[in-house]
Amino acid sequence: MSDLRAELRGSVAPAVPQYRMLLPLGWQSYDVTADTERELLGAARTRLAQAGRPELASGLAVQVGDALRSLRAQDAFAFALAGETAPSWALGAASLVGLRRKATPQIPLDAVVEDAVRNRGGIAIGEGHRMVRWTERRPVTLEGVAAVSFLINYLIPIPGTRRTQAVQWTATVAHAADMAEDDPVLLAWVALFDHHIATFTWSTR
Repeated sequence: MSDLRAELRGSVAPAVPQYRMLLPLGWQSYDVTADTERELLGAARTRLAQAGRPELASGLAVQVGDALRSLRAQDAFAFALAGETAPSWALGAASLVGLRRKATPQIPLDAVVEDAVRNRGGIAIGEGHRMVRWTERRPVTLEGVAAVSFLINYLIPIPGTRRTQAVQWTATVAHAADMAEDDPVLLAWVALFDHHIATFTWSTR
C-alpha cells in the first residue's frame, strides 16, 4: 500500500538529517510543532461541531496538547496517522512515531541492538540489512478494559554519528488482551510497516 503522495520527507534538526520514506496509502504525516497542534485541534473542532458535540473540544485540546508535549519530551520529530479513507483501517487503528535516540555511557546503541536481537526477536531488514526491527507487548487499560499495546520498533543509525545516534520508528497497535501473538492481523501490521520502513532513505538533496 504505497502512495507517492504520502511520502514523508524530514528536515527537522541538525542532528536528524533529511530523509524520505513512503507511508501506507491514505496515511498523513505531522511534525510535533505548535502549528501541528493548532491544525489537529481545528480539524477536530470542526468534526465535533458537525457531530453536535462541540462541548468535547476543550477536553480534546488537553489530550492533544499532553500527547504532543510527551512526544517532544521523548525527542520525537514526526508522527503519522491513518486518514479516514486509509485501507489500513481494515486491520484496525495504529500510529507511527519517529524519534531520535542518543547513546549514553550506560546504554550504548550497540547494546540496544544486541538486546533486541538476543532477547526480543530482533531481525535486520531493508537494503543492506541496515535496520533492526523488534516487537514488544505491553499490557494497558483502555477505557477500563484490559488490552495490549503491540509495539513494532525500527532502529536506523544516523550517518556520521559513529552509532551514537539513531532514528527509531515505533508503530503502535492496540488490541484485545486475548489476541494471540501470531494472530494474522498482527502479522499483517508487521508486514505492512516492514515494507514502508524499508523505504527509508537519507536524502542528499
